This record gives sequence, C-alpha cells and structure tokens, in this order.
Amino acid sequence: MKSRQVGFVLMALILIGVLGIAIRLISSGQDDFVMEGLMPITQDVITRIEVTRGEQTAELVKTGEDNWRVGKYPAFAPRLGDFWTHIADIPDSQLVARLPKHHELLGVDEVSGTHVTFYLDQSVQEAFLIGKWSPEVKLCYVRKSGKEDVYGIPCARNDVFSSDPDTWRNPIVVAIPEADIASFDFIYPDSTKSFSLVKNEGSDWIVQSSSGPGPADSQVLEVLHQAVRIVPAADFEEEGVAKSLDFDAPEGAVRINTLKDSSSPTTRLKFIRKDAETFYVKIPSQSTVFLVDGRLAEFLLMRKEDIQIPD
Repeated sequence: MKSRQVGFVLMALILIGVLGIAIRLISSGQDDFVMEGLMPITQDVITRIEVTRGEQTAELVKTGEDNWRVGKYPAFAPRLGDFWTHIADIPDSQLVARLPKHHELLGVDEVSGTHVTFYLDQSVQEAFLIGKWSPEVKLCYVRKSGKEDVYGIPCARNDVFSSDPDTWRNPIVVAIPEADIASFDFIYPDSTKSFSLVKNEGSDWIVQSSSGPGPADSQVLEVLHQAVRIVPAADFEEEGVAKSLDFDAPEGAVRINTLKDSSSPTTRLKFIRKDAETFYVKIPSQSTVFLVDGRLAEFLLMRKEDIQIPD
C-alpha cells in the first residue's frame, strides 16, 4: 500500500474511532470503552521506567521522593512532570480500534511501537506500546502489552514517550535571575584581557580591569542579564569526546558571582570552541558537557571593549 493510501486509511481509522467514542459515550454514558484493569502507575508507586524503541532505551530510575535519574544524570523535572501528566490520562483513554490488523497502521505493533514498561522494584507493574503521532490529530495511541485493543490519549507533541536518554536530561546550562547577581568575572588565558563587572557604592555597574575602571554600557548589561537568566543547551556531547576536552585550559570562562542570601550558587562557565557554530560549555561541579549556540557563547565571552563606555 502506498504511503498516501496508508495516510488516508489512518485518518479514516482515527475519525471512525473518534466518532465511535462520541456516539458510545452519548448513548451509553458508561465507561465500557476506556482502558480498565490497570495496576497503579503513578509517580509515588513506580520506581523505574524503561522506554524502548528499536535499539535505543531510556531508563529512568527513582532516587528519592521526587527525584529521578536517566543514566548517571538527573532527569529534567519539567520534562518528567509532563510525562506523568500524560500517564495520568491512560486510565481514561478512549477506545480507537479493536482488531490486530490496525496495530501496524497505528504504530502499536511490536516492531514499530515504543515500549514503555513501569516497574515496582524488580517487578513489572504495567507495560504498554505507544504508537504513531501526527500534528493534525495530536493523539498518542496506547496498547496494553498482550492486549489487542488500542486507545487514544491527548498528546500535544511527539516526544512525550521518547527512547532517547538525552531528551530526559536537563537542557539548561545555568539559570540565574538578575536580582541574584553580585558581579561577573570574564577570565581569559591572556590575563590582560580579563575583566570584571561590579557595582560601585552608588549601585552603578562599572568595568574593572588592569587598565583601570570605567562605566559599563547599560544596554549591553541588560542583554547580559537576560542571557544568563536561562542559558539553554542545544545538545549534549558524548562521554568519549567530553572526556578528551581540556577544560583546565579553556578559551575563556565567565564566573557569575551571586549574593550571599540568594538561592542561586556562584557559577563558572568554561568555554571551548567546537566549530564555527557551536561551543562546548562545562560547569566544573558537573560532569555534563553542553553544546551551546556559538552566537550566545561569543556574546558571553565578550571583550572589555564590548561593554565599557569609552572615555
């Protein structure tokens, strides 16, 4: 069957399923067409999750009351929160198809489906196959392992059930609000190029360097504060490459010094250029090596002349 034909058939199945659900609910008012017989799969019960598609697996392990790890890295809390929101919809998911011949079209067959397995300690609590997603329909198709019925839950995006471990990691390099910042240090191998941004007694920002102090450009300073409010990663570098990078001799570093009573810790970002468009960035307290957009990195690695107002 050609891909266009498959698309028409898939859309027809979806429409039939949605219409069927509406008619059944209106006519019966019963829960006969929702998934039943599920064991508890809430965050307070589950201790481990495996998400597998093909050869790729993301394993999420609970390490505390609300803390999870993916591999050796902390899982990103907002990402997990979104995942659990979708899991909470499964008990109320609506029947879309009953026959096994629809499994491949909906992507919930054993080969093309994404396997999501929930564990309570060493025991499997529940297991599902998650199927295809399309931006037109915005449904995730769910089939309980070993069962034939296929159900649908609302899904606004495609990677809710991602088997890529990196999609579960924290993509934020650093996030420091302006109110928490006491000063900045820009540190380079050539110490004559290093400088600091500090506040004077009148709370005005000034540039301090070996050549003496000078006023800071307020517009550039405002952009700097906005930039460090959230520094996002474009990706993560693989461990093999990350271990080969010499962050003891970076091309430059930016230390963001925070106030003593702030909730943000003082943080140093070390930069090594990867290519024309990307920099490696590392925080000494973490093992993660982030990939950051080159334009953002070059702005953060500013020269004194970029921010000091000339005499």
